[in-house]
Amino acid sequence: MKTLLFGLLLFSVSLFGSEGLKDSVVQIMTTHKEYDYESPWSPPTVERSSGSGFIIEGKRIITNAHVIEEASFIQVRSATSREWYEASVKFVGHDCDLAIIELDDPSFFEGKKTLEFGEHLLRQQEEVAVHGFPMGGRELSVTKGIVSRVEMGYYAHSGAYLLDAQIDAPINPGNSGGPVIANGKVVGIAHQVLCAGQNIGYMIPIPIIHHFMEEVEKGEYLGFPKNPLKVQSIRNPAMRTFYGLDEGKGGLLVCGIPENHYLSDVLEVGDILFQIDGHEVDSHGWIELSDMDISLPFQYVIMMKHFGDSLDIVLMRNGEVKEVSVVIDFNRRGTSLVQQEFDKPPTYYISGGFVFQPLVENFLYDVEIDPSLWVIDLFYHLFRGKVEQGRDEVVVLSRVLNDVINVGYQYLEKKIIDKVNGKPIKNLKDLIQQIETSTDPYLVIETQDGLEIVLDQEQMKKRSPVILNRYSIPYDRSGDLR
Repeated sequence: MKTLLFGLLLFSVSLFGSEGLKDSVVQIMTTHKEYDYESPWSPPTVERSSGSGFIIEGKRIITNAHVIEEASFIQVRSATSREWYEASVKFVGHDCDLAIIELDDPSFFEGKKTLEFGEHLLRQQEEVAVHGFPMGGRELSVTKGIVSRVEMGYYAHSGAYLLDAQIDAPINPGNSGGPVIANGKVVGIAHQVLCAGQNIGYMIPIPIIHHFMEEVEKGEYLGFPKNPLKVQSIRNPAMRTFYGLDEGKGGLLVCGIPENHYLSDVLEVGDILFQIDGHEVDSHGWIELSDMDISLPFQYVIMMKHFGDSLDIVLMRNGEVKEVSVVIDFNRRGTSLVQQEFDKPPTYYISGGFVFQPLVENFLYDVEIDPSLWVIDLFYHLFRGKVEQGRDEVVVLSRVLNDVINVGYQYLEKKIIDKVNGKPIKNLKDLIQQIETSTDPYLVIETQDGLEIVLDQEQMKKRSPVILNRYSIPYDRSGDLR
């Protein structure tokens, strides 16, 4: 997905212009911090990019989250002005790729109109116009097209599986965050393109925007509830007979539930799902949404809830039909073992020249991985790893900084740490505690693939400051661990 879908940032400077929505559509210039996960102690480099946004009620501007990601400085101007105004991030929803920014100087909004959001999801073939400041010119750009299709899809910025709308109106780098207009109202926000095709762009549709704004109005953005259930369709005739399902009746077999998810309170492996919040689940796992005149995977109903809402489920367990209800608990939302990080420097810890980091998506996509390395375990945890009682973070020995203390281990990199002095490691903080509180003369570190690292504790303490000084590393750990 990430190799094909790209957000629409323009990494260059451009200007404005156009009639109609000049007062409402804005250009956003962002100076981003770029962190190096290969050398996590390094200060960030900076890079400038240009995106779009538009004014909404309350003297606010809405745009894409990837437009202001890792922002150290944000400026905004309208098509009718040549003056830049400094802005700051108020709310950000990385999962849905949306953000609200505000300006300290209210004079920017004087005489400018606010755009209103539409109420309903656009249907296929309805006409739209995309407004923004893409590459190719200095003025406000307007392109027209139709809605090609509406379905669940992966967002390039976060990898979240949410409702998405494909449009054929040409959009390009710099369009990110710009409004998609129909009948005078905003019906979507441009956010990504499929580079392998022609005129295959995507807008964030109005139901996702409304969900985001409802969170914003509550004053705290908690995001979209994920659905980490592992399910299997029941379409084979023998399998349907085995489970006693009538002909034409749907249902999904529950095959796996994370132990840290609220659904583990009411569902069991082997349950068959029949209904989600009153919607019949067919044998493919889809539901009919009559109010939207569309069919979507059943996950849509769960993801469009807010944390704190209740969810009603009809299921069959051991041949008996049951109705259960559960509250969507933010503290038990099925957090993935390997997550993507936003708006923060990399976390790291160095001892004896050994650099330890938590396994995050940024690490996997940022560092250079030698093809000869056996790194299947890293990607297994990315795609299959689950938070468990004994581990809520994967700790990786990312590299070794050469010194006499670590001779014989200097070839080690991208190794998952399993134990320290025989104790299983739960997370990076746990590893640090084991290393720094151990009274044993030797430190024994075991990797997941069976390698052993044996070090003299006293020598490690003596050599660590020398190693940090040699490689010009100011601290032995990241700021969040200091």
